[in-house]
Amino acid sequence: MDDSDQEKDIRADTVAIDLVKQLITLAAGVLALSATFLERIGPLSWKLLVVLGTSWLALILSLLGGIQTMSTIVKSRLNKDNDWSKGRGRSYALTSKYSFVIGIALFALFAFFLLARLKPAEPQVDTHSGFLWP
Repeated sequence: MDDSDQEKDIRADTVAIDLVKQLITLAAGVLALSATFLERIGPLSWKLLVVLGTSWLALILSLLGGIQTMSTIVKSRLNKDNDWSKGRGRSYALTSKYSFVIGIALFALFAFFLLARLKPAEPQVDTHSGFLWP
């Protein structure tokens, strides 16, 4: 392998690590924010709890897959074999990516069901002017 191929591999590794860092950050953010504001939502039906719980499990799996992917990339760089994108490294990366997509999709579904559960606010009538306020 010549120097230009090694530089390409290093750049590819750097891009992969950056992508995995972003997935880890986003997944952790969704987990932290949803857990923080959960008590303000009020009691949830078992269906909403299942959707939220499954979302959290998928996001946690994404975090674990991302951490393992980064570890595999670092080990590959230290061993100078640049073989992280095959075998386990590839499996960890795919697990992180698809678990993240599933987790976010389920969380969006949870948010949609939660919004659908809310009752629309009744319009307020101003007794002085007679205007109808939304």
